[in-house]
Amino acid sequence: MSEQCRRHPGLRLTAALVIFSMTTGGWAQEMSNQVKPAAPPQGGVAIQHFVFLIKENHSFDNYFGQFPGARGATKGKLADGQVVTLGPMPDMTSHGFGHTGENALTAMDNGKMDGFDLVDEGNENGDLLAYREFDSTGIPNYWYYAQHFTLADQMFSSLHGPSYPNHLYTVAATSNGVVDLPEDPLQPMHHSGSSGCDATPTTSVRTLDPQGNIDAAFPCFDFPTLADELETAGVSWKYYAPAEGQQGYVFSVLDSINHIRNSSLWTEHVVSDTQFEVDALAGNLPAVSWVVTGLADEHPPNATCYGENWSVQQINAVMQGADWASTAIILIWDDFGGLYDHYPPPQVDGFGLGPRVPMIVISPYSLPAHISHTQYEFSSILKTIEQRFSLPPLTQRDLDAKDIWDVFNFNQSPNPPQVLQPRNCPLASTNYVEFGSQGVGTSSPVQGIPLVNYSSTPITISSIVTSGDFSQTNRCPKVLKPGYMCRLSAVFKPSDLGARSGNVTITDSDPTSPQVISLNGIGSQVNLNLPYPGVDFKTVTFGSTKMVPVIMTNVSTTPVTISGVNFAGFAAQDFSQTNSCNGTIPAGGSCQWNISFKPTPQNFTFAGYEHANFVISDSAPGSPHNMRLTGIGTALALAPYYLINFGNQAVGTTSAPVSVTVKNTWTGAITVGSIITIGDYTIQANTCGTSIAAGVACKVSVTFTPQKIGVDNGVLDFNDNDTASPQQVVLEGTGTSASASR
Repeated sequence: MSEQCRRHPGLRLTAALVIFSMTTGGWAQEMSNQVKPAAPPQGGVAIQHFVFLIKENHSFDNYFGQFPGARGATKGKLADGQVVTLGPMPDMTSHGFGHTGENALTAMDNGKMDGFDLVDEGNENGDLLAYREFDSTGIPNYWYYAQHFTLADQMFSSLHGPSYPNHLYTVAATSNGVVDLPEDPLQPMHHSGSSGCDATPTTSVRTLDPQGNIDAAFPCFDFPTLADELETAGVSWKYYAPAEGQQGYVFSVLDSINHIRNSSLWTEHVVSDTQFEVDALAGNLPAVSWVVTGLADEHPPNATCYGENWSVQQINAVMQGADWASTAIILIWDDFGGLYDHYPPPQVDGFGLGPRVPMIVISPYSLPAHISHTQYEFSSILKTIEQRFSLPPLTQRDLDAKDIWDVFNFNQSPNPPQVLQPRNCPLASTNYVEFGSQGVGTSSPVQGIPLVNYSSTPITISSIVTSGDFSQTNRCPKVLKPGYMCRLSAVFKPSDLGARSGNVTITDSDPTSPQVISLNGIGSQVNLNLPYPGVDFKTVTFGSTKMVPVIMTNVSTTPVTISGVNFAGFAAQDFSQTNSCNGTIPAGGSCQWNISFKPTPQNFTFAGYEHANFVISDSAPGSPHNMRLTGIGTALALAPYYLINFGNQAVGTTSAPVSVTVKNTWTGAITVGSIITIGDYTIQANTCGTSIAAGVACKVSVTFTPQKIGVDNGVLDFNDNDTASPQQVVLEGTGTSASASR
């Protein structure tokens, strides 16, 4: 998972709107037993098995933007207003893409859908990887299913955020206030191997409560799910997912439901994803199946071809088994993955809807060669299952959602099974690499090109040759074993101005040899000083300003004229600049802009993040030239900000208290939901209360009482209605024996 509101496209997306939506009924409330179950349409009982097959992280335009008759797009808008052609999508990307809630809000930009180059890694050093899409040659079997069954072009992710909360919607029609990914602050660059009840004790996930407090909650909850309703009604179900310790276990979302994870429901109903094919071939499917997987999940940078082959294998098993005649397979992708989609999502509450994702309904009764334009979300599938088995709705979401019965015709001649052949996945992950603008005679940052041997036999690589203004290095072995990957590191060094092109040609023993990869870039007169990720202002409190210089250097022998500068993106108004360049950069000279970040509460998103581009319009090829800007706005200033080290302490004894000062820098009061410690740490004193007034500081004192010898770390969480909440301070200490402490 390397791997966060608007009612109308013109309404401002702010943290305040999220909180407002929550406190005025925007949170999906539990509805069980409050509404009578709806009946399925006539003939709906023909569906006796629902297979909810959930893949990862692709937008509708990324997979089906070119599909005939669908509401797709072949061009996309950047934050600076440029319109670009959506280039060919690599089968395996060189990196993933940001798709947290703040990335989704940044990309959506109040319905403008023009901020995808600002999401994390959406446009890394000019590669514009977020603005790519497949065609029928890139995902031929998915297109085949779409051509012969029903494709939905108005399926939206349930929440403008990442996989974990969206997966909660697939089982419960709510995320229970969860808006982000579970993480362990003691391992800040590592997402927990488990996202649920068996996660490490210091793992937490950001949740939003009805009062607008953003809390750090342990990702183990008790709220009703569709699995509970099925169990109560005596309707069979299974959740097929990787086991603990396997890649993809983080998507086994029932691990986050305490009464399932820690009961016989888990051992009896949550089974290995490898079991699905066995059950399907044997005609032994339950009434409802959820199916998720690991390496084949298609989560970038994982390979799409490998994931598509896995999906085909599962679908073939259903079609070849005795249950096909009574089955509906709903194939969806769980979130947009940071990848471009042009269609503004409608907003039904403070959590979503999020950007569009593909959905294909594969069944003997799904309308053949049909594109549905009905608005759906993940709760739509739950509503359909509820209606089929006479179950009440779980939340307001599935009560209000449109069911998917309109994609079925129970009077038609049943669609025959379409057993497809898995395809041979390409050795080279891409046939196209974009480098963006680079000063003549200077070298670009590296672009990675993965090579993967998907075959069952070794591949002998005889040569890798580049042409044009490009070069590459690699550590690829002479013989690439089956299942192994190596990576080319390509660099662009333009010899002249303007568009430059070249190739990488790989000659090997694979039947597709030679593989030719097109390389493209723009030779320019100028370079900016900071490659991706650009300027990171880190955390800045409201009322404060932080300044960072941005320098453009003219590497040519002729002057460059600056015609204008501006800021683009969701939070552009929180950035400003000063300079003394006088509109011209002389040959061999440079211009420095002093970029200031002054965050305001109106513009931050979940986690307080603000993204923008500093846009320089000039006379050099490649103009406009952009510098990515990132900062975090927060009302609360903590000192110390991140870490307290208590040093050595004898087991069973208590340290002297250490204080954290908390100051509210905003003009309004901050409501404190809770201040808690995790681990062998105790709050000894707390002067903050339930509210911190504007300009007021308070203190929290913490002591350390180790219960074990060795490293014994913990966390201090400040949970409040500042959107940078929870503010977390890592607590470090070591438990020692009494003698060692003397």
